[in-house]
Amino acid sequence: MKYFKLIKDIHLHTGLFISPFIIVFSISALILNHNFIDWQEDWQEWYFSVDDKVDKTVRFNLPAPDKKEIDFAKDIIKQINISGEIANVFRDSIRMYIPVTKPGYRISIKADLISGTAYIHSKQTNLWKKLNWLHKMPGPHNANIRGNWIFTKSWNYLVDFSVILLFLSSITGIILWYYLKNERNIGLIALFIGFLSVASLVIGLTI
Repeated sequence: MKYFKLIKDIHLHTGLFISPFIIVFSISALILNHNFIDWQEDWQEWYFSVDDKVDKTVRFNLPAPDKKEIDFAKDIIKQINISGEIANVFRDSIRMYIPVTKPGYRISIKADLISGTAYIHSKQTNLWKKLNWLHKMPGPHNANIRGNWIFTKSWNYLVDFSVILLFLSSITGIILWYYLKNERNIGLIALFIGFLSVASLVIGLTI
C-alpha cells in the first residue's frame, strides 16, 4: 500500500494525543455510571449556600445597569478576583446570586447591589468531582450563558478536536486492519462484536 506508513503514523500519533482525554472520560464515565460517588446533590442548596455561611466579604463597584445579566455577573466576579464558569445567575432588585464552578472548587456569591458588597462561600471538591466537572463541562445546560470562562471555552474546543481525532484514529485503524492480513480474522470478530453491541443498544432504545 502506497500510503501505509503515513496512515500508520496518523493512527499512532492521533491515538497518543487523544489518550489523556479518553482516560479522563473513561474513568469519569465509570464513576458516574456506577454511582461510586453520590451525585444526587441539591444544586439549589449549593447556589444559595452563602446565605448560611460566609467565608469573606469583598467590596465592588456596581457595573453599568444596562449590561446583560451574564456580563453584569462577570464584571462583579472579576472585581472580587474570582475566576471560573458561572453556572447561573439569580437576580432581583437588591441582590444577585452568582454560583461559580471550576475543577476543585464551587463558589457561591451573593452580591448586594445596594451596598456594593459581595458575600462569598467557597467549597473544595475531591478528585472524582474534578473529573466529573471535566466530563460534563461545558454541557448543554444554560446554553445562553455556558462557556463564559476562557478555560471552559478552551476545554470545549479541545474536546471537539479530540472527538474528530478519535474518528480519524478509528478510520485509520480500520484501514490498517484491512491491509494487515494476519489480523483480519480476529479483527472481524472484534468489529462484529462492536457493531452487535451498538445495534443491541439502538434496538433496545427504540423498542
